[in-house]
Amino acid sequence: MAFDLEEQERIDSLKGWWDRFGNTILTAIIVVMLGILAWYGWSWYKSSQVKQALGYYEIVQTSAVSSDADSQARLDQAAAELKKSYGDTAYAARGALLAADFYIRGGHYDQAQQELTWLAGRGSDFPELLPVAKLRLASVYADQKKFDEALAQLNNPPEAFKALYDDRKGDVLIAQGKKQEAVAAWKAALSVQQLPAAFVNTIQLKISALGGE
Repeated sequence: MAFDLEEQERIDSLKGWWDRFGNTILTAIIVVMLGILAWYGWSWYKSSQVKQALGYYEIVQTSAVSSDADSQARLDQAAAELKKSYGDTAYAARGALLAADFYIRGGHYDQAQQELTWLAGRGSDFPELLPVAKLRLASVYADQKKFDEALAQLNNPPEAFKALYDDRKGDVLIAQGKKQEAVAAWKAALSVQQLPAAFVNTIQLKISALGGE
């Protein structure tokens, strides 16, 4: 099919434009498509990661209610895999708390300390769990008679945890034989407003037992 002069000029102009900009446009299109594919691939990967992490978390959860050697072996392996391969998921953080509770009940304080130290070290990733991790870590240190380390975990508590931290600080101080400091810590705990009645009664009993008011 023959083109007239005007059509041929438009075709030649289009060819010239494509020769100049065609590769750039194709490259841009490819980059956009690769970005879309990468996003879908990453979304699939993250979804797959979460599902796998959930599987290991459920192993920790079911094993933590038993105390036999087989259950502990399964829990040990699953908790380790959560931290190693899925450490940026919430399941790893919650798995560490469950594993720590299991180890504390069994008197395995070194293992509990490892779980809680790992979680405390990831505080920026799991800020909602950091106060809980530090509170439990303080108890573990106290059970090991590492009182200075225990007290260090209880500095600068978030407002919502202040009463609990002060209460635990009193427990650590009384374990050191520091009665006056312990009473002061417990009174500081009572200064927090709107505490549950049972918590208040427990603190008051501790103070009364030491002859405080």
